[in-house]
Amino acid sequence: MSTYVISDLHGCLKEFEAMLEKIEFSEYDEMYIAGDVCDRGKDPIPLLQLIKSRKNMHLIFGNHDEWLAKYTEDLIKGKSDQSHLYYMGLDFLTWIHFNGGLITMDQFMDLDLPDCYDLKEYLDNPLYYEELEIGGRKFLIVHAGLGSCCRSGVHISEVPVSELLWSHIGIDDNPFEDTTMIVGHMPTFLYGPQYEDKILHGKNILHIDCGCVFGRTLGCVRLDDMKEFYIKSTCPYLE
Repeated sequence: MSTYVISDLHGCLKEFEAMLEKIEFSEYDEMYIAGDVCDRGKDPIPLLQLIKSRKNMHLIFGNHDEWLAKYTEDLIKGKSDQSHLYYMGLDFLTWIHFNGGLITMDQFMDLDLPDCYDLKEYLDNPLYYEELEIGGRKFLIVHAGLGSCCRSGVHISEVPVSELLWSHIGIDDNPFEDTTMIVGHMPTFLYGPQYEDKILHGKNILHIDCGCVFGRTLGCVRLDDMKEFYIKSTCPYLE
């Protein structure tokens, strides 16, 4: 049995399946997805359904997953009355038109009602972080980091959800000396060209969003031995 962490799949189903094949992922392994399964790529809803169907895959919410969860009820209402969606607010429009949510919305609304409600129920029970201990080593998996709460003595349970989902984390922003943090959210190439296409190692922290949906790579780390795995992206960004 092995434990893997991956993040920011953004609808890149083909790359995710290629990664599962590369690591020989089995029913005896565990996979933690550190947020942002939804939006931008070609197959966000089929990807989400695949993760939902596997009991050994665990979605830790990212900001894009939170957007879908927030609006599933409205999208279901919109299936029978599309005019309902005309009166949504600025946040909804920001998601749909400026953050890649349109493809997620379209694929969700193409589902049969029972499948819509199955996904809604799944998303109604979010996980915002996970603490693990493997081989005597402690890990904290969270999508975006701790934001303004990144300070000595903080408890992860005290950090607002908005920080866990949205904060922009620095390379070494980990206040826990005895715990390795694993985060996504910020593609590693944004920290500098020297981090292009690879997992970024900060001080007791791993940044594992390697920018797959932006045409870079999909990165994955196995916590048992810290081995890294990569799949080259063929999933260019789709707005």
